Amino acid sequence: MAYNPSQGYVAINKAGDTFTGPITTTGKKAAYRSVSANTSIAATDEHIEITGTSAVTVTLPDAAANNKAVFNIKNSSTATATIATTSSQIIDGATTFSLGIQYQAITVISNGSGWSIF
Repeated sequence: MAYNPSQGYVAINKAGDTFTGPITTTGKKAAYRSVSANTSIAATDEHIEITGTSAVTVTLPDAAANNKAVFNIKNSSTATATIATTSSQIIDGATTFSLGIQYQAITVISNGSGWSIF
């Protein structure tokens, strides 16, 4: 293995195979958003952390328009956080889901008509 800082790459040679590529120190960055007031989750969000000391409701986007979208939602607040839906969609059979314990979290995925908890 050879590192060439002037060219910014590492060449790896093993059993006749060679890989040469650029060195990067950045990886995929997850879309993280901290909220402390009622809000709607954007389709571009991935990880939503609820903070503060007041009860908060976050509303999921339309499941039909966001089929297979995945959101991680964590309640870091000392108050209850409510996850709500739009258009009477459901989260595992209910139109809302409560995160009543500090540091409780859920992951939801759209099935095209509603939301499933994983």
